[in-house]
Amino acid sequence: MPHLRLTYLLPADLEDPFVADLFAAGTLGIQSVAGADGRLRLSAWFPEDATPDLEALGGGWQARGVDAAGREIEPDTDWLALYRERAQPFLVGRTFLVDPREPGEPAASVLDLPPGRRLLRLPARGAFGTGSHESTGLALALLEEMDLAGRRVLDVGSGTGVLCFAALVGGARLAVGFDVDLTAPFHGLENRRLNHLDPSFFAGTVAALRPVPAFDLALINVVPEQILPELPQIVRLLRPGGEAILSGILVERGRQVLERVGGLGLALAARQEAGDWVAFRVRLRGAG
Repeated sequence: MPHLRLTYLLPADLEDPFVADLFAAGTLGIQSVAGADGRLRLSAWFPEDATPDLEALGGGWQARGVDAAGREIEPDTDWLALYRERAQPFLVGRTFLVDPREPGEPAASVLDLPPGRRLLRLPARGAFGTGSHESTGLALALLEEMDLAGRRVLDVGSGTGVLCFAALVGGARLAVGFDVDLTAPFHGLENRRLNHLDPSFFAGTVAALRPVPAFDLALINVVPEQILPELPQIVRLLRPGGEAILSGILVERGRQVLERVGGLGLALAARQEAGDWVAFRVRLRGAG
């Protein structure tokens, strides 16, 4: 189906916070290119019938130097075709090598796995989160620091399932992932076959789960604007001593997120930063 493409011009240092607001507004994808004048030319795609407005995004973007530069309807496109053509395996965290190539490609059958690395095959398709974005890498880094043996893990906004797979590799006995993107569970199930690991996936929201403490760890790699309203329900799913890893958070919004989770009985246990992004591991208060 056709999509709406909106184009903006903005200072380079506003890219991450502006992109976060675009994702909160429902963008389907982002492309940014540096201009000769030092500004970025950023395109954002939305459903054809969407009516996003620059001022409705919040943040006073026009006053901060963001200009609307174009609006057009484009025919349906395979967003990731060019990426798949050029994609190469990459290292994530201390223990993983991610291969985003299609398994049927001739080059994908040849792979030199570095010592101490575990291969995850996650073809770049429709679902978010192969591990290349800082937010996913930060969540993985915090996950690698934990003793996951025997833990039951919930992955909120599972995308490709990368965090589910990493948790199972780390010793978790059960991993369940869900995503509001209806295609994500299908990609997750295919990736399950490719990686010989057995997490469960479903499409929907946290409301689909029984409201009982069933998990030891929640993995939440979702921008705060999308997940904060559901956070109380997620916390109620944690067992005594339960923990959560929160990523997809801009450094400038980190304090706000910590204040919100603090009000839900969660205390900071660890943090990781990369560029403009931060991730937190938090624990239910009263746990040892």
